[in-house]
Amino acid sequence: MQEKTVTVIINTYPRNGRREDLERALNSITNQNYKDFKILIIENFADDSKIKDIVSEYPDDNLRVICDPKKRLSYLFNLGWKNADTELLGYLADDAEADKTWLEGIVAELNGDEKIGVITGPLPSQCYPVGEMHRLYLASQKNLVMKIIAWPYLNIVAEGNILKPGYFFESGAYSLGTALPEAVNFDRQEIDLATTTSMGTRRSIIEKIGGFDERFNFNHADGDLFIRVKAAGFKIIFSPLVSAKHFMRLGPSRNAYFIGKDTGMFYRKDVRPKSLRGWIGAIINIKVLNLYWVYSALRLRDLSQLRGISGFFEGFILL
Repeated sequence: MQEKTVTVIINTYPRNGRREDLERALNSITNQNYKDFKILIIENFADDSKIKDIVSEYPDDNLRVICDPKKRLSYLFNLGWKNADTELLGYLADDAEADKTWLEGIVAELNGDEKIGVITGPLPSQCYPVGEMHRLYLASQKNLVMKIIAWPYLNIVAEGNILKPGYFFESGAYSLGTALPEAVNFDRQEIDLATTTSMGTRRSIIEKIGGFDERFNFNHADGDLFIRVKAAGFKIIFSPLVSAKHFMRLGPSRNAYFIGKDTGMFYRKDVRPKSLRGWIGAIINIKVLNLYWVYSALRLRDLSQLRGISGFFEGFILL
């Protein structure tokens, strides 16, 4: 059966710059080439007083707002799909902007192959470098000394594929390619991990695998979901048609303690190296992740950054 209507789920919360971000995201959906959609906004606040003036200009017949103040992103992700009344779902972050072919690509892929569980695509970050590991890669290209320093991470932890889209390495690290500007030129391909910042899926698939694991606070809940999607026998596809831009803003998910705790839980639950290189890579990556918090504490002169280390071991032990 060919499903048609897509519910686009947008999680959002009140913050500086929210109006600009959310309006850009909403406009990108209302301007899609594909017109058979509904919008479901999950407002992370007790009521709609902070958002009603933003959404008032959009038609009520295909836009709904659900308010919930609970500060746990995995729970809010579940709130979205559980309240959707269509089989086809799109997830778009409130700081992302979907290209006009985004919904077309999602519907075509999900209706074209019942074994596709998740569809995503290029998500070029509007920040550059796109993260600390990308910064490390760029530094490694400047001179021989930095290349030697970065070699263990890039070639053991990241298996020489740091710039590929959606790779999940045995070490527990993942590639950065989806967020790079050149991602728009990548071919359609099967990958390991997508992102809830921009993706399509089926409600029945998320329900079948039990939804997002709410033991995760803000980070890795989507990565854990994708691992279970693949374990259930479904494919994750990268398609250049399902393209969006990411105007990343830093929120509570960037708290050192929560990053550390979620990462520790992720390692305990999902990282299963199958080779000697994988085990060595996992050990190196855990050391890099925790040494980063020492570096961050020194750089920011903020000892609370060290809670990323205690959070990691708490999450790993207490999962």
